[in-house]
Amino acid sequence: MNIDFQKIFSDYFEKISTLIPNIITGIIIVIIAIIAGKVVYKIINKTTEKRWQDNIMSNFLAQVIKWSFYLFGIIMALTVIGFTEIASTIFAGAGVSAIVFGFAFKDIGENFLAGIILALKRPFEIGDIIEINSTKGTVKDLDLRLTHLRNSEGKDIYIPNSTILKNTLINYTKDGYLRVNFTIGIAPECDIETTRKLILDYLLTNETILKTPDPRVLVQELGEFTTDIQILFWVDVLTNKKLPENYLGHNTRSKIITDVKMILDKNNIEMPSQVIEHKMYQKHKISIDKY
Repeated sequence: MNIDFQKIFSDYFEKISTLIPNIITGIIIVIIAIIAGKVVYKIINKTTEKRWQDNIMSNFLAQVIKWSFYLFGIIMALTVIGFTEIASTIFAGAGVSAIVFGFAFKDIGENFLAGIILALKRPFEIGDIIEINSTKGTVKDLDLRLTHLRNSEGKDIYIPNSTILKNTLINYTKDGYLRVNFTIGIAPECDIETTRKLILDYLLTNETILKTPDPRVLVQELGEFTTDIQILFWVDVLTNKKLPENYLGHNTRSKIITDVKMILDKNNIEMPSQVIEHKMYQKHKISIDKY
């Protein structure tokens, strides 16, 4: 049996040539849908953000409408081209392709639904400092698929929304209060109550430290060479959370440690020093008489 390949290719290119006007029309429809989606996204995002004063919800609503425009444009383009029937024929005999696409769309759909839940449940706001799986940073943006963080080193981190939803999330700036602590050691011969009073008086007069909850100075351990004292205080990070140099109160902590050291030095409160006792043992010779 002879196969007329020339006729097969001729019929194939004839069908393609008849589809070219429809393909061009479909491409134009997709381009118009993309442009319209981006324009509507910007308008809705700015309008709702000013009215609601809510970055996450306004961004989420604008994203949904934008992708609705995209989806509508793709459906219209496929309908014009007549690709719906062709796609059905192709995918009917391509089980492997169906599995690959299924897995791909599973991840996309999972992140999409996670983005909706995050926008509705609101575990964080734009500008909050959060931590997921030891990844810490300031929330810069939330879309339907990714959450954009920027850490204290200036690195931009993009986390899939499903990862945030499945793991423990720590929000350091939900109410603006953050407890900071550090430990110092003093020599055993120094008076504990005098030391505690000096440090506590300083903490109560420091304007960067919150008075409620109240700061505390506690004796943590009594050791052989040192008395360990723990200092705990609260700071408000809401006013500073957008500034990298004040990231989570680290600058405040460093400044207070320096001031406490100066106060202790000024009042002759000594830091511990380890005393090592070195003993010399004389070796005795043992003589054994042989008989």
